Amino acid sequence: MQKLTLAIGSTMCLAVLMVPNLVTQEQVSIPHLFELLQSENTTAAATAKFLQLGPGNADAKEYLAKRLPAVINEEPKNYFVWANCVRLAGAFKLKEAIPALVKAISAATADGQTLAGNARLDPFPCAKALVKIGEPAVPSLVEVMEEADWRRRWFAYRVLFLIGSPRSIDALRDHIEHEPNQDLRQEIQKALSER
Repeated sequence: MQKLTLAIGSTMCLAVLMVPNLVTQEQVSIPHLFELLQSENTTAAATAKFLQLGPGNADAKEYLAKRLPAVINEEPKNYFVWANCVRLAGAFKLKEAIPALVKAISAATADGQTLAGNARLDPFPCAKALVKIGEPAVPSLVEVMEEADWRRRWFAYRVLFLIGSPRSIDALRDHIEHEPNQDLRQEIQKALSER
């Protein structure tokens, strides 16, 4: 059993997790860890362990690259499990997950939303993951910019803007004159002019 101290406001609280010491084990089976990732009771600890292993762990990255896109693509059975899978796809910069992340680019959390938070894409885990993946996501995001749904184009624009690479910014500049939604076109122009 593992003890974890949590800060809640200005109060410290000691919580005892009924989870095996996933985060402190030196050797961990990646398939077993992936199994734990998919359980509501152990997903947080498994995510922490995967993050501890990091994208430099080739075995973990390869294993996740083969499995996470399918999990992300499915209708979530448990939101927390799904959101952790999305988070790992971004943290590990999994190019293989780009199509699934683009498909769900506008999926939102139930967290309180603010204009600033929306602009940073805080409540949109798939969009945030695409920002973390960065440059490899640009071609797929450019395709979204050509779709009929202006809301999906807004998400693609924000992701491209937050990636901020020369290629992603050029894609936005190239798109402005073709953007049919006047409000979105003006928002893109304003964002680029303030850059």
